[in-house]
Amino acid sequence: MSLKITIKAALSKTMPFFLIAAAYFFYTKMKAMPNPQAEVINISAYVIFFVGAALSWKFNRSREFYILIILAIGISALTYGPEISGTALRKEDIYSIISLVIPLNIALFSFFKERGIISLWGGLRTALILAQGLLVYWQMESGTGEWLELLNKDWVPVNLHAAAPLPQLSVIAFIITLIILITRLFIYPASSQDISFIGVLLAIFYVLHHNSSLLPYSIFFAASGIVLIISIIQDSYSMAFSDELTGLPSRRALKQDMMKLGFNYVIAMLDIDHFKKFNDTYGHDTGDEVLKLVASSIRDVAGGGRAFRYGGEEFTILFPGKSVNDVLPHLEELRDRISKRPFTIRAKVRSKSSPQKRSLGSKTSKQVYITVSIGVSQKNEKYKTTDSVMKSADIALYRAKKKGRNRVSK
Repeated sequence: MSLKITIKAALSKTMPFFLIAAAYFFYTKMKAMPNPQAEVINISAYVIFFVGAALSWKFNRSREFYILIILAIGISALTYGPEISGTALRKEDIYSIISLVIPLNIALFSFFKERGIISLWGGLRTALILAQGLLVYWQMESGTGEWLELLNKDWVPVNLHAAAPLPQLSVIAFIITLIILITRLFIYPASSQDISFIGVLLAIFYVLHHNSSLLPYSIFFAASGIVLIISIIQDSYSMAFSDELTGLPSRRALKQDMMKLGFNYVIAMLDIDHFKKFNDTYGHDTGDEVLKLVASSIRDVAGGGRAFRYGGEEFTILFPGKSVNDVLPHLEELRDRISKRPFTIRAKVRSKSSPQKRSLGSKTSKQVYITVSIGVSQKNEKYKTTDSVMKSADIALYRAKKKGRNRVSK
């Protein structure tokens, strides 16, 4: 079970890079594609951007939404910019601008929090994108080429042109953005957004590095859009089926997995002992840390079990294809391991006398030990449905509580 979850997580994290590799393979096979088919691929990039923007809007994923907008503007400028009449920009100038704008915006929007698209914050971010376009237009209308010279100037005494034909400033922007995104992965390891942004960044760098024809632009920009769409779906799924505090699958995921159980299975209900008293004494923030501690222990339960957060301080563990006798040693080992794991409290002890005195409680720093009670039941002639087995496990849990807690009851 643990290995299965690990493989699934690894695939989720590496999916953007598989997609970019697939885009490269597709490109190598389609270089000699007839014009009608190539035109379909060119249009498909915009269709993907539209679908991605619609999903971003629906699921309130503003960072993906605005990066998709930037990518759409980028490929449009690279494709149709040189054909626009009356412009003072050459094809090379547009290439230099887009090569800088895309990595800078990916870095910038990676820092923004999800605060909606139709909101004040969304309006400000839209204005930021428009301001960049107006700045380019104003510089273009001014007739001066000094700003373009700055874009193409060598800023460091290193020959980066041998590695990439992009302007040196653009290469630096790509490198800095990559460093930022990798650093964010260590700060926010659970998010798939930054991984998808890295995939997009690498795809755009590759296609700009080669700067050959319209077809690779369409393929790799479209692949970038697909990477962002998958990121939206993955994060939305995680929000729906994972508990945000503990990282365990949520009650909704539990209900789905219960429907997949076969003829033999065991359900265990686990409850943290004296959790309400603990919360009242040390505060809800410390209580949340206790929940995380217990969740980290039951996540690795042996015996083929899968843990879920049922609600509050209560957890559920499913053991498909097992009997009570099979899982009891594993549950006893889990209970014992939790009870021997120290938890250090560094908080203020809250006074119960009055709300005013709660903030004046004395500071404490000490080690306490958390215990859990577990009730377990299996499917049999008496309990034939998942609901009845879970109810039986819940009754067994209360028996464990009445017998003194910190024990497993069946």
